[in-house]
Amino acid sequence: GYTIDGATFWARLGRLYQLWEEGRGKEGPWARLDALVVDTGKYDEDAMYLKSATLQQWLFALELPETVLVFTQGLVYALCSPKKGQILEQLLGSKPPGAPAGLLVVQRNKADKDAANYADLLGKVKGSRDGKVVGMLLKEQPQGEAAAAFRAAVAASGLEQADAGAAISDLLAAKEPAELALVAKAAKLSARLLAQHVQPSLEDLIDEGNITKTHADLAADIEDFVASKELLSKLKLKEEISDPSNVDVCYTPIIQSGGQFSLKVDAQSDDRPLHDSVITVSLGARYRSYCSNVGRTFFINPTKAQEREYALALEAQAAAVGALKAGAQAADAYKAAAAVVEAKNSRLLGQLTKNVGFGTGLEFREAAYVLNAKNARPVRAGMTFVVSVGFEGLENDRAKSGRGRGYAVFVSDTVVVEEGGAKVLTDACPKAWKDVSYSIDEEEEPRAGGKENKPKGAGPSVEVTGRTRHRNQQAQHQAVDESLREHQTELEAQVVEDALRRLDRGAGRQDGRPRAALTEVPVAYPSPDSFPREALPNQVFVDPKAEAVLVPIFGTMVPFHISTIKNVSKSEDSSNKYTYLRINFNAPGQGLVQTKEAGAAVAERFKALDSLREVTLRARDPQNLNKAFRLIKELRNRVQRRDKEEDEKKDLVQQEALRMLSGQKVYRLRDVNMRPHPSGRKSAGTLELQANGVRYTSNKGERVDITFRNVRNCFFQPATKEVLVLLHFHLHNGIMVGKKKQKDIQFYVEVMEQSYALDQGRRGGYDPDELEEEQRERALRNRMNTEFQNFAKRIEEQAKDLEFDIPYRELGFNGVPHKTTAFVMPTVNALVELIEPPWLVVNIADIEIVHFERVVFGLKNFDIVIVFKDIARDPIHINTVDMASLDSIKTWLDSCNIKFYEGTANLHWPAIMKTIREDPRGFYEGDAWRFLDLGAKDSEDDESESEPESEFQPTSDEGEEEEDSEDEDDDEDFDEEESSEAEGSLDSDESSGKDWEELERDAVKEDRKKGDERPKAGKGKTRRPDDDSASDGDSEEDRRKKKKKEVALGGGMQAAAAAQARRAPVPRGALSARAWEPCSERTMSWNPARPAPREVEAVRVTAAADTMASAGTPRAHSDCRGAALSPPFAGRPLNPRPIPVHADCPRGPASHVPWYYVHGRLAK
Repeated sequence: GYTIDGATFWARLGRLYQLWEEGRGKEGPWARLDALVVDTGKYDEDAMYLKSATLQQWLFALELPETVLVFTQGLVYALCSPKKGQILEQLLGSKPPGAPAGLLVVQRNKADKDAANYADLLGKVKGSRDGKVVGMLLKEQPQGEAAAAFRAAVAASGLEQADAGAAISDLLAAKEPAELALVAKAAKLSARLLAQHVQPSLEDLIDEGNITKTHADLAADIEDFVASKELLSKLKLKEEISDPSNVDVCYTPIIQSGGQFSLKVDAQSDDRPLHDSVITVSLGARYRSYCSNVGRTFFINPTKAQEREYALALEAQAAAVGALKAGAQAADAYKAAAAVVEAKNSRLLGQLTKNVGFGTGLEFREAAYVLNAKNARPVRAGMTFVVSVGFEGLENDRAKSGRGRGYAVFVSDTVVVEEGGAKVLTDACPKAWKDVSYSIDEEEEPRAGGKENKPKGAGPSVEVTGRTRHRNQQAQHQAVDESLREHQTELEAQVVEDALRRLDRGAGRQDGRPRAALTEVPVAYPSPDSFPREALPNQVFVDPKAEAVLVPIFGTMVPFHISTIKNVSKSEDSSNKYTYLRINFNAPGQGLVQTKEAGAAVAERFKALDSLREVTLRARDPQNLNKAFRLIKELRNRVQRRDKEEDEKKDLVQQEALRMLSGQKVYRLRDVNMRPHPSGRKSAGTLELQANGVRYTSNKGERVDITFRNVRNCFFQPATKEVLVLLHFHLHNGIMVGKKKQKDIQFYVEVMEQSYALDQGRRGGYDPDELEEEQRERALRNRMNTEFQNFAKRIEEQAKDLEFDIPYRELGFNGVPHKTTAFVMPTVNALVELIEPPWLVVNIADIEIVHFERVVFGLKNFDIVIVFKDIARDPIHINTVDMASLDSIKTWLDSCNIKFYEGTANLHWPAIMKTIREDPRGFYEGDAWRFLDLGAKDSEDDESESEPESEFQPTSDEGEEEEDSEDEDDDEDFDEEESSEAEGSLDSDESSGKDWEELERDAVKEDRKKGDERPKAGKGKTRRPDDDSASDGDSEEDRRKKKKKEVALGGGMQAAAAAQARRAPVPRGALSARAWEPCSERTMSWNPARPAPREVEAVRVTAAADTMASAGTPRAHSDCRGAALSPPFAGRPLNPRPIPVHADCPRGPASHVPWYYVHGRLAK
């Protein structure tokens, strides 16, 4: 459940009552309030920054919909649901002494719709102070039947209602140090977001010269970036902001250009394209609900007048910031800014904004603290403000277009008021003229202080330099590594966990992930709290980790496990420019049980219930739907592939017989070649589709059969920038082709000549014969691509559970997987090279880790080593890969949940794999693959230098506690039957020996003689030299029996002795006793949660200490009346069971010491 910080709540509640008490009888928002009521209705995501929700966030750090808080003199009432009541009741136990008010939680009553609760609460309001005026948030209209009923009850009560909005603003205006720290982090995030992401993006668009993006598109891109995983890493804020889920935008960013500007807070980014003249940008980031804001104006080819106007805006803003001092009025900031404008350029005074900012915090805009000319509210230290100065309605007479004529100047920052004055928190975003102005016209000379951008060569294209220059290669690699580091750290732990799981199972699944049985209902998320925070409202989101698709239905994100999805399709409607995404689900009655899919089996299991068959979504912007369509298909293919591999027989060697189609049309591909060929020589043949596989028949009559069940991967590679169009089959078990066993079979057609005779003369570019030949090749390529693709689709329809992968050429790279350079390309399920034999087919599910070697940024190439989960397989090397492909390969591997490492040298992998194979469990239980992570290794070396003690050498406390726990386990081995046998075999001769005083004197003498030797904590395997439990009159047999008892008892006593020597609490479980009650006659109480050790009769914990005998000597105690139970056994439930004890202990009463008193023998 949710935990509320009790100390923070009671401190802030005290602050509320303090302001209330100080404001009574004075002018101000608290003066007339006899009680304060804050009520909330149903949750409304469109209603942002409500004061009721803000107050709840301030007090409880969470929002409580449909809750009524009534603040009266001395007591706060909370009317809410039982679940919310359980959360609030946590605060009752942490109430500090002297708190100005208590808290009483009242549960809602559905029977009378809370009529009695409302009457009771209003009665409490009338009993508070004068009982006449109740403060409420009258400007808010909470939604819901319950909220309306409460407002009606207040209206009918006869109480005078006063608006409490100003009082709550006064309460939240001055921030605590912890709140100021959150505002500072939010302001730093806003500043870096604008300076390091938004501004470079605008520069790139201006540099391209073809600006088609609209203001709304740019604003949406900013929101997407804020919601992305790489936000904090790209802005270098991961150390300061640890949890990206607490980051959000305060509002949709406002981007304006092209002559239409509005400097109001509620302005919006319109659908007009960006114009490269004057651009204003305003955005706000929110961290843990605390807001900030920053705004800048960017000038392209500015005029001198614009430069002067911007300088005046900066000067006016500085004057407003300087006027924000503790004790000043809010109006002083506006007056200071207006005075500067009037003195420097009075013409612009009429175009100055009506205010120069507002207070901010949990509310983005605190209306009570707007910085205008009329606000006389005092400024206090700890307040935070957004100070914004701007001029609207300006015109540029030198503009080359109508859209560039009108413009505005705007600058905004977040500041905090300190004792010595105001401090700007968003100074990480520069605002000097040279940082916001650009000169890119060829005809126009660069202006002083502006960014000069010289054209390269002749022509109209101009390249923007300075901020838009390309980053060096090393910086790019570091940025990619930073963005992937968090996920890669998670994958490192997952690799070890999966490997150990595979070792435990012996021969289990290769991917190490458990699969639910077909009859089990697949669960994507255990609760809504587990939903990914990256998911945006009203957008389809695909979560590969949970294997789920989140679909917005009536404004609510509904998760569907990927196994419930039958297929997905996408279409576009050119008439209305909409893109449609259709998701079909497995539903009963569709004949799906034979597909062996988990979703189909579950659908049949619940066929008596209503089922959802399909969902169709549409959008004008196809970007998210296109991405979702691709990710759903890839995720579904990957999950189906994984489940299919489970069901297939791993050790299948002999293929089943190929069944021929009868009475149906047999589809054929004619004049295709096969590699490797049965006869070893190239010859054409025919590929036929049969009932359960394909058959290739060469022109010489040779046959090769491939059954669908023996196909692990199949690929279709069209002739795109290649001379071959092909179908490739990667098999589970090799089949005999000629005299060799082959696991890869390929069928292909050449669509153009692969070589040309050099002795033939070159023909001209306009040779009609050559043009005709090119047209024939192009037609052949298109025809073969179509035929092979259609044949692949028919195989998919026939096989049901096969799907052809098409390599992603845009993600490919050149490398040397064998002896020659080849173009390696990833697919959904594999990494392949299918042109140059021997082919490369590496299944993603088989990969354990990938290691990049020779990653030195002075080199042009690096090497890739792929290590498999099956440690019996040798790693695969792909050498001489272009360094420019490193980042794209890393990103692709990370998206496939594959852990990668990098190093500067080539490793000797045969020796490494030999070491792993000799002791795989020891390897994974140790550091595993971390020896490949040079950065982590260096940091560990630094730690080892600063901490000389070995991490494997425990301290005395740790070692003794470990052995104590082992002693407890040893004690558990004694069962009741053994205890009774020992009880019958031991005698009680000691009862007739010396009295307690004599034994005590003997013990003291013995201790002095042996130097009070204290044994170390152990497992009770040796006898303590100071143990005097045996009497001189005992026989050898008796001594052996007593020694046997003492061995079992010794471990716990030694642990207790060690703990006492350290003045530390006795470790829990040092003795097996759980609880006790005072001894009476011959019985005592014992908790039989576990079998009692045969030697122990009673255990006592005492607190007083006046004498202490030898720590290792067990003492006896006969009269336990009146003793109190102490930790660690206090409060444990008792389950009494009488056990006979020796009532007249020969030891007599003992002095109370902080110790466990244990009888050293049992009665007969």
